[in-house]
Amino acid sequence: MAQFRYGVRLAAMVLAIAGCGPAGNDVEYRGNAERTGLFAGEGPAEKPEELWRFLTLGVLTETPVIAGDTLFVGTTDESVYALDLHTGKRRWRFKAFDNIRGSVAVDRDRVYVASEDDHFYALDRASGEPLWSSRFDKTPQGAAAVKNGRVYFGGFDEQVHALDAATGEPVWEFAAARTVGAAVTLVSGTLFASSFDGHLYALDAATGKERWRAPAGGRQWLTTAPVVHKGQVFVGGWGQKLSAVDADSGEINWSFDAGVRIDHPPTVAHGLVYISGLGPLRAVDAQSGELRWSFGERVFRSIAATAERIYAACGKQVCTLEPVSGELLWRSETLSDTVTSITVYGDRLYVGTIDGYIYALQ
Repeated sequence: MAQFRYGVRLAAMVLAIAGCGPAGNDVEYRGNAERTGLFAGEGPAEKPEELWRFLTLGVLTETPVIAGDTLFVGTTDESVYALDLHTGKRRWRFKAFDNIRGSVAVDRDRVYVASEDDHFYALDRASGEPLWSSRFDKTPQGAAAVKNGRVYFGGFDEQVHALDAATGEPVWEFAAARTVGAAVTLVSGTLFASSFDGHLYALDAATGKERWRAPAGGRQWLTTAPVVHKGQVFVGGWGQKLSAVDADSGEINWSFDAGVRIDHPPTVAHGLVYISGLGPLRAVDAQSGELRWSFGERVFRSIAATAERIYAACGKQVCTLEPVSGELLWRSETLSDTVTSITVYGDRLYVGTIDGYIYALQ
């Protein structure tokens, strides 16, 4: 087991140096700071078996985050759980006063999370004890981004906020025209935020000053976290289009008409953009937006990608596909309810279901 953990750490460090993932064995929301959905782990090559399961009292609406040997996840039972990564045993539970729907963010010392009780919390990573909280007029939203002693997030108050990560004191605020309802993405000093006003915003992370805005959603809500890859930002929403926006200029390079609204971030890997939602899973070329393949089943949630495979939520099962062709490789055993999230770590999958279970599959 020690040799396995060392191999995973080494692979993740190599990817981090290449700009593809976090250092160490940590797994951020959607695999990396760019939110691409590409994970450093290899995932199971064959149909996996259940290692353990843990039952929360709520619905898991977003992906777990892994730091060290601990898995962190928020649920609609108003709680954040910290679980032992290898046994599923609960280490601590933090109880807020309303639902937690977005993923947490984690740094060396703290866990950051937004709650529908209109507070944004910083918790002690080791114990779960609250270190500080900030109250807002309306609900903060989405997974935060943490960098250089600051934590960034948006919310239903139509603002993007930057707070001091150690104290919770405000650093700057940026006013959008409507709600900023998804996770923000911080890459190379630029903070990207999608808004219900239909615009994708690029902000200077140091000052909050607007660099550009792009009408990527038309006049419809943009509802997905921005995904950054090779100089483009990918974003979608209720306008039924997935847009690729130049990260430097804000020019829209192409848009793909999905025909249905896009509620969850696309996954970008293997030169493709995987679009999931109310229709079939589709893969389009990342540079041109041309359709490459379509998988006939509806895959409502975001895809988890690795170097060799992609993992998709197919009802109560995990479907594993060959990434370039879309060929179905295998399905997992049927789980207790609909799959809502998939995180890859090493050769394991950590899978959330709508009835509140977290599964470790290997």
